Amino acid sequence: MKKNREHKPVLHKDRWWKICTIMKLTLLMSVFLVFTALGNGYSQEKVSMQLGSTTIKKALTEFQRLTNKIVIYSDDDFVVHRKVKADFDEVELEDFLKSILRGSDMTYRMMDDYILILPARKNPMDSVRTKSVRLKGWVYDVKKQPMPGVTVKVAGISMGTATNEKGWFALELPLQRGSLEFSFIGYKKETITFTEKIARDTLRVTLTEDVQTLDETVVVAYGTTTRRETTGAISVVKAEELRGIPSPSIANLLQGRVAGMDVTNMSGAPGGGGTAITIRGYNSLDVEQGRRFSNPLWVVDGVPLNTFTSPVTGTNMLAEINPDMIESVQILKDASSAAIYGSRAANGVILITTKKGRKNQNATFSANISQSWNILPELPTVTTGRGERDFRLKALKKHYAAYLDMETLRYKYPTSLEESYLHDKSSLDYFFTGTPSTADGLTLQDSLNSFYNNSTNYFPMYFVKAKITNVNIQTYGGSDRMNYGIGLGYYDESGILKGTGFTRIDLNSTMNVTPVQRLNVDLRLNASLTNRKRGQPSEYFNSSESIETVPGDPYKLSTLYPGKGSEVWDNVLEQLRGTKEKNRSVRLRANFKLGYDIIDGLNISTSLAADYSVHRRNYFSPSYLNSNGYSSSVGETAINLMVLNENLLSYQKTIKEYHNISFVAGFSYQYDQMEYNGGSAENSPSDKIYYAPQGMPDVGEEEYWGTKRAIAFQHYQSDMQEKVLLSYFARLEYNYMKKYLLSASFRRDGSSVFGKNNKWGTFPSIAAGWTFTEESFMQPYASWFNFGKFRASWGKSGMHFDQAYLALGLMNVGDIVYQGNGILIPNYYDGLYNEDLSWEETDQYDFGLDLDFLNYRLGVTFDYYYRYTDKMLMRVPLPGDYNGYMTQWRNAAAVSNEGVELLIKYEIFRKPDLYWKVSVNGARNWNRFEKSYDGRDVMDSQTNWIIGKSLNGIYARKTNGFVHHQDELPVYYNAAGISSYLAQWSRNFYKPGDYKFVDVNSDGQIMNDVAYCGSALPIVSGGIVSEFRWKNIDLNLSMSYQLGRHMINLTRANSFATDASNNLEHPLLVDIRGITFWEKPGDYADYPMLQFDTMVGNFDGEVDRNVEKVNWLKLKTLTVGYCLPEKWIKKSGMQEVRFFVSGENLLTFTNYSGIDPEIVNINTGIDQGRNYPLARKYTLGLTVKF
Repeated sequence: MKKNREHKPVLHKDRWWKICTIMKLTLLMSVFLVFTALGNGYSQEKVSMQLGSTTIKKALTEFQRLTNKIVIYSDDDFVVHRKVKADFDEVELEDFLKSILRGSDMTYRMMDDYILILPARKNPMDSVRTKSVRLKGWVYDVKKQPMPGVTVKVAGISMGTATNEKGWFALELPLQRGSLEFSFIGYKKETITFTEKIARDTLRVTLTEDVQTLDETVVVAYGTTTRRETTGAISVVKAEELRGIPSPSIANLLQGRVAGMDVTNMSGAPGGGGTAITIRGYNSLDVEQGRRFSNPLWVVDGVPLNTFTSPVTGTNMLAEINPDMIESVQILKDASSAAIYGSRAANGVILITTKKGRKNQNATFSANISQSWNILPELPTVTTGRGERDFRLKALKKHYAAYLDMETLRYKYPTSLEESYLHDKSSLDYFFTGTPSTADGLTLQDSLNSFYNNSTNYFPMYFVKAKITNVNIQTYGGSDRMNYGIGLGYYDESGILKGTGFTRIDLNSTMNVTPVQRLNVDLRLNASLTNRKRGQPSEYFNSSESIETVPGDPYKLSTLYPGKGSEVWDNVLEQLRGTKEKNRSVRLRANFKLGYDIIDGLNISTSLAADYSVHRRNYFSPSYLNSNGYSSSVGETAINLMVLNENLLSYQKTIKEYHNISFVAGFSYQYDQMEYNGGSAENSPSDKIYYAPQGMPDVGEEEYWGTKRAIAFQHYQSDMQEKVLLSYFARLEYNYMKKYLLSASFRRDGSSVFGKNNKWGTFPSIAAGWTFTEESFMQPYASWFNFGKFRASWGKSGMHFDQAYLALGLMNVGDIVYQGNGILIPNYYDGLYNEDLSWEETDQYDFGLDLDFLNYRLGVTFDYYYRYTDKMLMRVPLPGDYNGYMTQWRNAAAVSNEGVELLIKYEIFRKPDLYWKVSVNGARNWNRFEKSYDGRDVMDSQTNWIIGKSLNGIYARKTNGFVHHQDELPVYYNAAGISSYLAQWSRNFYKPGDYKFVDVNSDGQIMNDVAYCGSALPIVSGGIVSEFRWKNIDLNLSMSYQLGRHMINLTRANSFATDASNNLEHPLLVDIRGITFWEKPGDYADYPMLQFDTMVGNFDGEVDRNVEKVNWLKLKTLTVGYCLPEKWIKKSGMQEVRFFVSGENLLTFTNYSGIDPEIVNINTGIDQGRNYPLARKYTLGLTVKF
């Protein structure tokens, strides 16, 4: 049998050459580092050095580095500081030791890998003084919990170990007395003195938490720093704050936890998009689908991450990362910390650090399982059955259409049925027409027909109770030369909307090896498999919504129709079950890194990372659902590949204990490829064939206006795009005694997506800090004022656009065939090339203040920022029609964001058995559209931007109450002398009972007369976080809030609308009891006169009266946990057994008239009630650690 030959797009040979070149360079550098390390690592028998005149101490330090021997000596002996000549060439180890110790009253003793340096007067052969001792013991925290991974080091010498998973340590020492130092991140260092006598007992050491978080490690771009030394605005969220909260995406868990970062969930669809993450104000014009919502750059373990929502499956790529595998999240908010990422950092950067094993950590194993139950907090209110029928009939009784009165040459509404009959184009009552008709009556009138005499609420039929199963297994460990981490996760969520859900299986592994001295090898592998069910399957290509909505049925089906349990309903459901859709994704991420310490503090590294994802969709619709009797099968595949090579040189040095220098420089090459293949087939011989195997029909015939024409049953399309980003960068940091701080960075990016005149962009930054509490004049206040630092920074960052070939001009394949050949035609709308197209550039200034009081119990962080983004990408209309093009992409607009941020943290209780910390954060942002291509407001059919106003504005028609008398309205005449009152169209002029619309442009029509009515963006946003622990009980909660968002609830207004023959039968999504409509002059009702609203616009909703200024506060998460006492579980070998319960989206406090203000679109502010609602979740879980 002849096999099908698969045709695949071939990567251009130049691109392959570039990728192969980068891989070869990486391999060569890797080989060089390995051989260099091996050359040094095995120089153990003989030693060479050329130090000239130096101290014995420095010679011994270099000797230790070259030989891997542990040299033990007392730093207090003044002899080790005397000068010697240390020039040696291939000498034996003992000859070296004898030479440098000659005449120093010092001697040595070699013991396996240890070399003991002792004063000669202390006879090294004395068995009393040189016999070894064995120290052993336990290390606990203040809760008496064992502490694994604690570093145990002999003071003054480079010898030590680490505690195992039970907190136990044991150490053989060739000393009789000395000091042991116990240290662990986040805890105070503990030092104890030991003697031979003490060594006979088992030591028990307790470490207490260090309330100073100033020296905790903070991950930054291409390195680490501490809160004490940083000059940037950086926020940190640790994994402990998020445990026990099942979520498909880390973005949801960050809501309300970071000052200046607003997270808005516009859709609750499992695994879908619709989460807008805004750092320090909205900074996007949303002109490209691929970079909406001003989203920041995400970086996972040093590698930039693709985070868009797939147009094929609708899966958000952030949902492919397991939040349970994350150790910490750092948010880089200002240019000082983010500018080194250059052309991608204009909207801020979020760094994710995943979990890994630690050096000398004994193996640990943990398992976490939880089950959640999800419900819809609130269903829309619906007026059903007779209430809907009566409402619609009442509206139809007032169906007004004017006629031209030939006597007055003015349009006039009839006042009687006789007048309506005499003027057949006019109307007074929907059910009375001037011309006889044989058409059937409306179903609204057919109240005696049981089929149309129901009271059905369809919403409970579409929304159901759902479940989440979340399971994670993790193991970590390490030795002196290697550490590892392995994690396996399973997440399965069924959506509260029938037919929706998300499943993820992920495998994560890390390994870090030091095969020889100074060489470090790091490998990270992540694989995920996801499946997603959508509520609205589609037979079209690239049809997935970036924000998933609820199918329109419950918003369109009249409550008069039969519902669940009826024969009609069950028959329709059975047919719809024949529609099949599968959305699958596979993602592989890998990062291989080699690092080599050339000398102490100087490291060179190279890495090769790849991010490969495949999104596949298969859709099938049976023949009985198609009017022509054809089945339909659609298959799509989207492939995204990112390859990144980075090469770094880093240096850290402390000079004379006062001057601290840190430097990093590097260059990188990033290659991105986007590939798409889609095909469809129709008219399968069987509805059991869901795909399109070989043999499916290619063409067929159909009737078209009495003739037959050929149609294609199979369709195919494909596309591939490539981008390249080449960069080099550097950062220098200096501080004097950690009191005066200075930082500067520089990045130069070159991208293939820009015009040939602007391929490169430069992005510098500079920052300074002053820890004023280190000054002498602050010492009198040191007892209560513990830490204070001023920060100031400026930097420039950028944003490159999503489309790969925009600057080169866009062409389309024409839909007209010339002599059997396809043709190319320009994209006349926006495809004109632009050789000057370049980066969007953002200048940002930041002034910050970090304060700690009352023994670090009270912490305050305040920041003021100003960010100006210029050269923003937008379509510019072209004058004239000489070349056929309508618009051109240009760097033509500017937006600014100015604001303040405040974070206050207070530890109410800080005792071993009682701890309670509360933090409150908030940010006030002023967002402004600063300029356009011609210096004027941009008002067209697609965008509305007013200079000086906020983006994402709501533009609605202005009203001035109701029309009570006809003569209140102005009269307008045309050239023929025909007049009409103010109207949309002459036959439907405004009358008593209508809104009194304001004719903004004075053209006699209410068409484009909209005014700015506020922005959908919040003015203030923030959150409240509480962490409470009492003995074995812990309680954590987080709240989130937004203030000052403007939005329009169209759900109510649109359900009132009875304005077209195809819009008569739909549900009333409101309780009409208590709602008033205008009936007579002088009424001040809730809404205008109830009527058939054709071409009037009383009930289309987008009027200023319906704009609401909304505030909301939500209890987002609440988690309560209980750990079994140690004495209960100790015998079973377990470290921890923790039970927990949690809830999400538990309470909402708001002044909004709709159901949930959070899911209202942050771009438009329009709420049509269709966005996928956020579920309320209740979780029960168990965590076990060994």
